[in-house]
Amino acid sequence: MYNKISRWLICNRKSTILIDSPGIEQLHLRSRLRIGPSIVCGAAVVACNGCIRLHSETERSLCAGERQIAFNEDYIDDCTIRSPHFTNNDEGEVKQPIFSSPSSVLKYVLSCARTQSRVFPTERYYYYNFPLGPRHVSGNIRFADVENGTISVGYFDSYYPRDIEVAEYKDGDSGIRIKYNSELNSVDVAVDEIQRTFILDQSAFSKPPFQLLDGEEFISGVRDESGYFLYLIFWRPGRAFYYVLNTRESVPETWSRGDGAKIETWWGSRSRFCFLHNLQLDRYILVGVHEREVRENTWYDGPFDQVPPNLMIQHTLEVAYPYVIDAGGIDDHGNFLEMEGQRVAISPYQEYSSGPSLEAYLESVVEDRDTPDAWTKATYESKRDWRASRNALGVSAHASELSASWPANHWGISSTRWGAQHDAAVSVSWPPNHSVDTSKDSK
Repeated sequence: MYNKISRWLICNRKSTILIDSPGIEQLHLRSRLRIGPSIVCGAAVVACNGCIRLHSETERSLCAGERQIAFNEDYIDDCTIRSPHFTNNDEGEVKQPIFSSPSSVLKYVLSCARTQSRVFPTERYYYYNFPLGPRHVSGNIRFADVENGTISVGYFDSYYPRDIEVAEYKDGDSGIRIKYNSELNSVDVAVDEIQRTFILDQSAFSKPPFQLLDGEEFISGVRDESGYFLYLIFWRPGRAFYYVLNTRESVPETWSRGDGAKIETWWGSRSRFCFLHNLQLDRYILVGVHEREVRENTWYDGPFDQVPPNLMIQHTLEVAYPYVIDAGGIDDHGNFLEMEGQRVAISPYQEYSSGPSLEAYLESVVEDRDTPDAWTKATYESKRDWRASRNALGVSAHASELSASWPANHWGISSTRWGAQHDAAVSVSWPPNHSVDTSKDSK
């Protein structure tokens, strides 16, 4: 579960090294990449729409430079430096934004963005971050509801994450003009003299080339803010979601082979995503995301927050996560009915802190089979089974059951208004964002 309006990002300085497909083997301690039949030695390699090119020294030095503003679009598209258009004669002078004024931040971001920008992540967030005096602003423009004529601006100070500003705008609010073009799938946004066009990227939505197995359902293609193309698939017999790598598209970083003897894993050099290669089906399944990236809300926190917003997915979510019914229900698209701004998070992967520990766990649960149950233990989510079991009198015994009707990983603020069926004081000793692992140790 996460807030679908106030979805923010802490952005680190990034360089860009892309390689073409997961048949790749990066040899440790050597700058050598195998890309299909070709060998490229001693160079940073970028794959762009199937072509291979080398970064020049100038491009790589730009990647390491200081930025006035950083955009996730640039990270995905290429490594460039952007400075604000403070003295553009056509647009007039752009003043420094005021942190407490989302409209001024929007104007500043528009002044720095390309005339025609592309929103790559499939949940339609255009991410940015920039320094502002003693603050560091991290946020996004959210286009998920643009068909209704609405955009949202949300950001926070990454030095003081509780300092948050969120605003929703319709065409004409605060002098902001919004025009959605359904044929081009684009949005024109203007503040005063500054106008930018945002293209909502559609490149992730092709169906997978492989044949679905018995019981599998293709939910959607997903483009993560990390740059990865993935397929979201649901296996109904096991009530299990999982993300499978789209191998037709470029991998947005170098990979290295894991050390497992029984299984084949691949690890992203920057994202630290872990993919399991199922040899029987030749699929790469996302099985691990580093917990620090999740905690700090970076580009590498996993694709749970990039599932397209308008999928007709209610009944599938109710099968996968029965607790959503206890939580007051969800709409067709997975938004909670009784918790405004909250959407069901689809996060079927391990949040790990130690690579070797994750590798050992995977070796203990993964099987070499050609059915999804070969890997669904590795992609298991505890919230799938987060419901109360009751005795003959209808009363729960206190283990994990007393709070089983609470949403997994619930925030303290939502606990206080969860409903009359549960007294918040009963679970006061549980940590605010408890999971099964921490709950079992609570009194």
